[in-house]
Amino acid sequence: MIPASGFYGVLDCGSRMARDDFDTVGLPAPSLLSAGSWGGVWADGPLDASLGAMDGRGIAFHGTLYNRSELLRQLGLPEVTPTEQLLLHAWTCWPSDWTDRLDGLYVLGHWTGEGRDLTLRRDASGALGLFYARTAHGGLAFSSHLGTLVRLPGISRRISRRGLHEYLRMLDIAPPNTLYEGVRAVPAGEGVVLDAQHPEVETVLPPRTAPPVAVSFDDAVAELETRLAASIAQRLDGTARPAAFLSGGVDSSLICALAASQRPDLQALTVGFEGAGYDETPIARAVAGHLGLGHRVLRFGREDFLGALVQAGRHAEQPMADPAEPATLLAFEQARQNHDVVLDGTGADEQVGAMPPRHVRVAVEYTARLPATLRRGLSALLPRTPGLAGYVPLFDFEHPAETMMRWHGFRRQEIEALCGEPVSLAHTRFHEVFAHFPRDDHYARYSALLDAMPSDRLSQAALITGLDVRFPFYDPGVETWLRGQPLAYRWREEAPKHILRALLARHVPRSLWDLPKHSFDFPLLEFLSAENFQVVHRYLLHERWTHWQLLSSERVAEYGRRFIAGERSLYFRVWALVVLAVWLEGHLD
Repeated sequence: MIPASGFYGVLDCGSRMARDDFDTVGLPAPSLLSAGSWGGVWADGPLDASLGAMDGRGIAFHGTLYNRSELLRQLGLPEVTPTEQLLLHAWTCWPSDWTDRLDGLYVLGHWTGEGRDLTLRRDASGALGLFYARTAHGGLAFSSHLGTLVRLPGISRRISRRGLHEYLRMLDIAPPNTLYEGVRAVPAGEGVVLDAQHPEVETVLPPRTAPPVAVSFDDAVAELETRLAASIAQRLDGTARPAAFLSGGVDSSLICALAASQRPDLQALTVGFEGAGYDETPIARAVAGHLGLGHRVLRFGREDFLGALVQAGRHAEQPMADPAEPATLLAFEQARQNHDVVLDGTGADEQVGAMPPRHVRVAVEYTARLPATLRRGLSALLPRTPGLAGYVPLFDFEHPAETMMRWHGFRRQEIEALCGEPVSLAHTRFHEVFAHFPRDDHYARYSALLDAMPSDRLSQAALITGLDVRFPFYDPGVETWLRGQPLAYRWREEAPKHILRALLARHVPRSLWDLPKHSFDFPLLEFLSAENFQVVHRYLLHERWTHWQLLSSERVAEYGRRFIAGERSLYFRVWALVVLAVWLEGHLD
């Protein structure tokens, strides 16, 4: 699938490529960027896509700039200036920090006219993807869409074994890794500088930071309100039918509270599921009622979810075993029918940080010190002891980062049996981030790992549905400022998200929202068991696993048979294999 908008480019490939090379792979027609360098851009949706050059510099852009008018005013350019020309002028006038001045949802690439050095940047939300690879022609290829990149001439579509291992353990693949051999992803909020002539040269550009400012807690709360309200106003500017997702939690309730005073016509949207064990819609309804907002509950049943599973798998750039992914797709589809822009509270967790549960802290700090052989022995005994099977992940891990972040993936020995080869996960971003912090600094470690989490669920749903989703917490003036506040302002043992809670309490009574938090609750176990295990039979017990030759077909079928026979604890592993099968059907068959 070619998405509604995006860009691609191949730089410094000399005379070894021509325009006809792109026709055979069904991509939009390319333009000649410089001698032997090609790029293409297409736009048919709510997001802009631009490609241009000026004074020996080239640029590709995909996304939306919320401060476009302000940038044009500062540069003295007319309102009709194309986006690529705006960015090229910004690069010329502010060469050292021009990208730091951008507020929006975007990915971009910029290079010198010779096409020998390439800089790729991705905004902090990670809602749009950005990928790159070395080509067989000796150049650099990049694209805002993974599926487009692997269709470019000279790019392999071979599945990465390391990427497959990471998916099975972590249930996702975190940038810079991908599921394709030799293809890398730019992490959210970061950038990378590449040299076409020297493949070993790759410079990472870290996320922007802001120095802390010493103010009282009350003053910090007031400042956050000012900054977040301004971010919301900018993201609602020019919208005709705005909405906001409202779960009833702190983050979404705060966005709705500040947006309500600006746009009384804003509608709150809440996702609910038939048969879910916990339903947050009453909390969300109470918050919306207090704010005077219209409220709509988006409910989905099993058949809806099954259809979304297939759609998400076939169009997703990579498999992602998050039950919320098909649900998010359904919510975005319904929202797009009635609204031109929807606000979302994503980003708050990453900016204020979080602490892992107490039992996880114990595991990371203490059980990680045990010899690996002893831990594996204990993990083998626990399932045989009534009531202790759930503690296996506290002992069976290759690296403590896995214990801190992921509970439901396949254990290393299981992956080795499925793949028929030794497995190491030391290359993952989770492990690299984890190693940067002291053993007992659980807050810093956990918060950094949250930052490292892929943000594909929202980007995939937006890509497939074309919904314009905007994230006020990722305004640079909010994000960098909030990260710079003292730890005591952001998090307390008795009051997580301390500063966000204090601000929300100014607008909504605590009795309506200060309740135990529940996760996004889709009845996954019931879904897999329904209709005589229809989904399990369809995706785990079929011969295509033999055809794909990625995993042992017998091992895959064994998980399906054990689940059907009553081993309900395997449901997340079964779900991961179902998602992988759907993705493979859409991309390899």
